[in-house]
This record gives sequence, structure tokens and C-alpha cells, in this order.
Amino acid sequence: MTVTGWDPTTWKRTVSRTFTVPAEAVVAEADDVASPLVELCADNFPGVGTSEDGPRAVAATRLRQLFDKDFSRMAVVLIDRETEATGVGYVDTNGKLTKLSGEQSEDFGDTPKEENAVFAQDGSAVWFTETDSSDHVRIASRSVAGDHAVTERAAGDGDYMDEAGLALAGDPVRGVFGKEVRISPDGRKATAFITWKGYNVADVPQRSALLKVGGVKAARIPFDADCRPYGWVDDRTVLCGPRLGEAEDPKRKNSFWTLDTSRLDGTADTPKGALGDPIIPATDRKNTVRAMSRNGKQMIFASLQGTRLEFFVSAIAPGATPKRITAGGADKALSVGDVLEWR
Repeated sequence: MTVTGWDPTTWKRTVSRTFTVPAEAVVAEADDVASPLVELCADNFPGVGTSEDGPRAVAATRLRQLFDKDFSRMAVVLIDRETEATGVGYVDTNGKLTKLSGEQSEDFGDTPKEENAVFAQDGSAVWFTETDSSDHVRIASRSVAGDHAVTERAAGDGDYMDEAGLALAGDPVRGVFGKEVRISPDGRKATAFITWKGYNVADVPQRSALLKVGGVKAARIPFDADCRPYGWVDDRTVLCGPRLGEAEDPKRKNSFWTLDTSRLDGTADTPKGALGDPIIPATDRKNTVRAMSRNGKQMIFASLQGTRLEFFVSAIAPGATPKRITAGGADKALSVGDVLEWR
């Protein structure tokens, strides 16, 4: 697994970190074990950028949190191929694997199923989830120091949470388990897809929690906002694209817009003034946000026209004029893989 840094003004490579993935690490969906590494590896090979769907959208929070703050260590889920028991650990850029989970107990019981490994950004612990045979999910962590003992964080009923993942939020850090989770810059809010409610804006609880109906305080994003959240522009504003791939409003076709989540009041319709005007002109191109700047003022998006893939930079403001990125390195940097962070 290689993580490469690029200068977004010159598109020259600045740094590269390579992590040797151990043989016992889970990297494929066939293992039926949840791990951000599986998603990061899936279909990320040369050529996928010119598929009919184009590159994938800006990475969800949990993909960035596969690594610590400095990209010096990467969390992994490890599997015993014989028993299918799983545990967590991490690898560093020197190829050293550190196993944090102990050996399987000799007691008769469920097979250990630690998965969804993510790194606390200060590098102090690897967080994970574990699901038992009754679909009961617990959120826990193991310190990278000492004896790596488990610290229990939260637990709950995991029914109807297939394909959910773990993300970390706030300071002190809390774990939130849900679908398509994207954490706001201040760690107080999260967008997530909640079964039976669609896309929601949830208050991140003071303790770790499962993002599901009845589990957290959440406001449903109204259907008429037609918002698939790409990420947070600031602590209250979300960048949206068409929820089902193509907007019903002709002015928003294949465009992007913002939603002021502080105005959501729980009603079925989008409150007046909450929805921003289209950011880029409506076209028949397929456009996908690849990255958002940390200050929330710019975005880079991929634009697919037939089989021709191009990249543009744009202000995140209504009526912006996208500028095509012509530097040769941009295609290599943006057409394959996930953009984990725009510093």
C-alpha cells in the first residue's frame, strides 16, 4: 500500500510512504471481514478512472483514519485463515507488524471478530468493532503501548447496519459506527446514511455510539434537498451532489451545492435559505468531487465526458468557474485510488 503526497499547485510528487501488507491482513471482500483497507484496495488499479462511473468520491472519514496523523503507521485487521478469528494491529513504513490482539481463548465460545480497525490520529491506539453471533456490536480500542488491553467504548444492537464502518470524532475521541460517515471539522456533527431515514446530520454524542434510528439525535436531510453529502465545508455546511446520480432540477444537473445543516428543523421540506445555489454550470458530464481543501474554500472534481477523464479545480461558491488542471502529474495523482487528505 503506497500513500503519495502531491503539491496541488505544481502536481509534482513531494513524498511517498509504502506499507508492506502482511500475508495475514484482510485486504479482500472475499474474507467477509470489514476493514477500511478492503475498501481502499478495491478496484484501485490503473484504468478504473476511465470506467463509466469515473473515479470514486472524496474518501469517507474512516479511510483517512486507517493511518495515524503523520502517515507513519497503518491499522490492519488480521485473520487466522484456519479459525477465521480476527484481531487488530498495525504496520509501519519499515514493514514491521505489531499485533495488538492476544491469542484466541481456549474457552468454548464465539470466534473473535475484531474488525473495522482505525487509528486514533495521535497514534495512541487502534480502535475497532466486534460483532457477535447475535449482531451485538461493541466499539473498543487497544493501546499501542503496554499490554494492549481492550478499553470498552460502547455497545449496541447492530441489526440493519450491514456495510457500516467505524470513524473517530472529537477530542476526547469517540467512535461512531455507521454508514458513509463523514465527521465535521469540529468533531461535533456527522453525516451518515441511516436505514429507514436516508441521509442524516447527527449530533456526535459525548460517548461512542452506533448511528442508527433511536441511537443518536439526528435530523434527516429533506428529500427535496437532493443531497448526497461529499464532506463538510465548515462546521455547519455540507457539500452536496445529486443523491441518485442525476438531479431533478435542470439547473443542478451534474452540479454541486451546499446545505446549511444548522437550519434543518426536522420538517419534511428544506427550510428556506438552507440550500445553496449551483456551484458549477449544469452539463451532461459526470462529475465527482475528489478532494476538498481543509479551509473549505476549494474543491477538485473529476469530470467524465464519454471516456475522456479531466480534472478541474473550483471555488466552493455559487456560480464558480471551474478551471481545468493541465499539469501532467495531476492525472496520475487523481485518476486512481482515493484522495485521503488535502492539507
